[in-house]
Amino acid sequence: MGITNLFELKCWLRRLYRRGSRFQQYARVLEETHQYSAEELAAYQNRLFKKIILHCQRNVPYYRDLFKREGIRVEDFRTIADLAQLPILDKNTVQGELERFISKKHYNLLCNVGTTSGSTGTPGKFIRDFDAINFEHAIVWRQWQQAGDTGKKRVSLRGDIIVPSSQAEPPFWRYNPANQELQMSSYHLSPDKSIHYIDKILEFEPKILYCGPSMGHVLAKFFRHHGVEYRFDAVFTSSESLEPHVRDYIEEVFQTRIYDWYGQAERVAAIGQCRQNQYHIQEDYSIVELLPGNVDGSYELVGSQLHNYVMPLLRYRTQDFVYVTDSPNEAKRCGCGSTFRTVSRILGRSYGYLLTPEGYHIAITAHIPVGVDNVIETQFYQEKQGEVILKVLTNGKFTETDREKLVFNTLKHTSPNMKVRVEEVSEIPRGPNGKFINIVSNLKTSLN
Repeated sequence: MGITNLFELKCWLRRLYRRGSRFQQYARVLEETHQYSAEELAAYQNRLFKKIILHCQRNVPYYRDLFKREGIRVEDFRTIADLAQLPILDKNTVQGELERFISKKHYNLLCNVGTTSGSTGTPGKFIRDFDAINFEHAIVWRQWQQAGDTGKKRVSLRGDIIVPSSQAEPPFWRYNPANQELQMSSYHLSPDKSIHYIDKILEFEPKILYCGPSMGHVLAKFFRHHGVEYRFDAVFTSSESLEPHVRDYIEEVFQTRIYDWYGQAERVAAIGQCRQNQYHIQEDYSIVELLPGNVDGSYELVGSQLHNYVMPLLRYRTQDFVYVTDSPNEAKRCGCGSTFRTVSRILGRSYGYLLTPEGYHIAITAHIPVGVDNVIETQFYQEKQGEVILKVLTNGKFTETDREKLVFNTLKHTSPNMKVRVEEVSEIPRGPNGKFINIVSNLKTSLN
């Protein structure tokens, strides 16, 4: 069997694993839960919550010992409000006692072991069972369908290693026949190779684009640079925070709408954007608490799983934050039909900080290159406090005026005393899982 056939076989087996009869059952249920009233949703959550709490007490060593030590009785858990009896769980606790979070009763060959990319400094290991994986895909499939993707041809730029990084000539992609998907390498998406990507997309004629925001942003810039017009029926973004100016740019270039999705490797919370442009907490996916405490008015997402029985996480803090429009616990019927709570913006994780001469930590830098012509990507690199190098990937037309504006914007949004150097580069390497890293710092601080 040739390598192409082997790859295609893996694609079909992967689809069978994730989109079989269990997936179909969940998909039918989720068509109803999406439309539940507040009362129906509460009953649904409470029923699943009591079931998984009982499972944790009987089969998961960490929770069994916790309940015994704290004198907590499983009978005391009647509604999701009773979650407050449990302590907040963090990543260090889970990874430090990993084996004690695993239910041996459910750990088998159908389970999947995944890891975080380590964007906060420490990679994590998490396990999901077969049902949890199928439920996850049914939840995502619901958003795709609501946005009009019922199985259309698509192209994906999601940070996967598609071809070896050393490969210098196309193809920088491969075709997944099980999903009618052209998987393209984000590692090779550069000015000198961009026309190959454009030609292949024009030949393939996909209707849907799946991408990380930074990757979709770069692709859109290349289309505009080459003067090529193309329209997608929809663009689905995930894995990174979606900045407003990035959304506007992609939607304008590809004459479409973005449907953004938030999740994490731990699978304790999910947020999806509906056709009314509202970000809905997926209340039938997990129990999500919005914990206040930040001076900027944001809330941290703390999630409790309802469907993963092999490694259930309860009251797990994501270290991701959101803004809410009204009350954090207010829910009302949206034009899309959902009563799920909404958030106005997802901040996601901060991937690093710049340290100014004054000792200020600057985490938000994505807006600095906005309005600067001829810039494709900018990465902020710091080795000394008060000094920063802007590594800039350009379209070949970068001018001294562009350079001066970048420096001006950096001084304006960091510190007027910051020493700034702009350095043109031929590429900006991706971080773990192919994600773009906006700030790279070699400083040892309490925040990096």
